[in-house]
Amino acid sequence: DWSVTGVQTCALPIYHDKHVVEKLLAVVQPDFKTTTWVAFQRFGVDGVPAGRVAEEMGISENAVILAKSRVLKRLREEAGDLLW
Repeated sequence: DWSVTGVQTCALPIYHDKHVVEKLLAVVQPDFKTTTWVAFQRFGVDGVPAGRVAEEMGISENAVILAKSRVLKRLREEAGDLLW
């Protein structure tokens, strides 16, 4: 779908959502220890397998999975109805 201005209108919500997520990440990051945040980033954002992240960080695979879960829970709390 193209608007009169030549901007693809269906892409605009994606950029807005990306901006909102980046802001939310910045807001909640201070709530977590560095290890939790790095595990979340590597597994939840970068898509590195949990086992590999665990090995690289010297923590259990379960700790990596829990880190992602905790950060996502906090993001949902902060976002309210904005994203989910």
